[in-house]
Amino acid sequence: MIKLTNLTGLLKRFMGILYPNISGRCYAMGRNEAEKLYDSGKEPTVEKLLQQDAENKQLKEKIAQLQRNSQESSKPPSSDNPKGRNREDENHSKSKRKPGGQPGHKGTYRQLIPLDEVDEVIPVYPKTCGCCNKNLPKGKKANVVKEPYRWQVTEIPPIKPEVTEYQCFTVKCDCGHINKAQLPEEVAKSNFGPRLTAIIAYLAAVCHLSRRGTEGFCQTLLGIDICLGSVQKLLEEMSEAMEPVDKELQGALPSEAVINADETGWRDRWLWIFAASTFIYFRVSVTRGSHTLIDVLGNIYRGILCVDRWGAYTKYHKGLMQLCWAHLKRDFKGIAKIGEAKLSSDAITFAKKMEKLRKKLMDLWYIFKEGNMSRQELIQKTEPVRSAMERHLKACKDSEERRVRTLSRKLLKQLDNLFPFIFHEGVEPTNNLAERGIRPAVQWRKICFGNRSDNGAVLTSRLLTATRTCWLQRRNPLEFLVDAITAFRSSIQTPSLL
Repeated sequence: MIKLTNLTGLLKRFMGILYPNISGRCYAMGRNEAEKLYDSGKEPTVEKLLQQDAENKQLKEKIAQLQRNSQESSKPPSSDNPKGRNREDENHSKSKRKPGGQPGHKGTYRQLIPLDEVDEVIPVYPKTCGCCNKNLPKGKKANVVKEPYRWQVTEIPPIKPEVTEYQCFTVKCDCGHINKAQLPEEVAKSNFGPRLTAIIAYLAAVCHLSRRGTEGFCQTLLGIDICLGSVQKLLEEMSEAMEPVDKELQGALPSEAVINADETGWRDRWLWIFAASTFIYFRVSVTRGSHTLIDVLGNIYRGILCVDRWGAYTKYHKGLMQLCWAHLKRDFKGIAKIGEAKLSSDAITFAKKMEKLRKKLMDLWYIFKEGNMSRQELIQKTEPVRSAMERHLKACKDSEERRVRTLSRKLLKQLDNLFPFIFHEGVEPTNNLAERGIRPAVQWRKICFGNRSDNGAVLTSRLLTATRTCWLQRRNPLEFLVDAITAFRSSIQTPSLL
């Protein structure tokens, strides 16, 4: 029996389920009660022991569930307990290598800027001889024996905003007509220029700065007085400028051969990501269901959808999918942990076997990715592993262990969606692209807590779409935002991200 007295705080909320007759309080049998039970005879004692054994198994399972972390479940890493975190390398022997760079490792260092790009060069000569203390000549008179050692210092000069005033004159013609000059179209819409507007949008979408933080940044670092209302107005204007970009990318999604999709909570909404090979599209939606997939991808998507096993994807997409193997790895580890807690041989055997086969599959995949194996060789060499997985799943589909039985049956139904990455170009075994793409948005959510209005949701979607697509394309997001707002204010075509 595990010591219940040591787990009182951890199991308090489960006592009402496991011990409904004792009002949620932990029950410990004293010596007198134990002696009375022993004296009552064989049958009552056996019955009590079996009851306690069943309760003990339930408690162990609950403890294992409470102790699950992001490495063995779908929980986010931020929910892990730093003090109680189980590290994978605890059971491994410590490395004998010293910390830091290892022998043969190529170090990295700051590259010098070419001389023609340097703003100022200051020659430095030794003043006196280190041997005879004689004053040494400088410049052309110096007896220079080798190229100078170069040291560069990068600095930002005090920022002074540039203010341009437009004076619109009223002129009377000889015919008597009064003519009033109009502001140029590109400056008439705002008192703030396109670069400043783009910087404010960049601070929100990429740096995740709050509106008040943006106000302080402009006042302190840029020397520009701007109020919260103006910050919000400029962000809304940038959202309007991004509308053509947003529509263009959404229109291109259904024709993409492969799309990685994921979703995360966003206040009282859901933030969806759709990552193609060259661009990323975001949508803040009120639902986590398949209606969002229909709105974004249309009634039917004919490509390969790379996702986790969330039900909305399987309900929507009847074609080929690639299920994320990183999620499956966590499922296997979670089943193994609960199996160890319950002393379930079925769970432990299932999890270890599936994880062993998964590792073999990934090893072959990485050999292929490194260019040391052709696609045809990958198909041939993974065939025994795929067959072994199928046999093992079939053998476990009627297991007495509920979690093993459930996962085996689910994976057998989705068997064709486990291995598309082996046969199809552009498909990865994990949903890493979508998860990396959405990660900065999750950081933003932790600061701003999501959106309260529909306009705010649209603003978030469009700014994330533009900036994360620039990240994927290794393109400067700030310069793209400058070009986009300039085009919007000039009523010309918005630059494309395709």
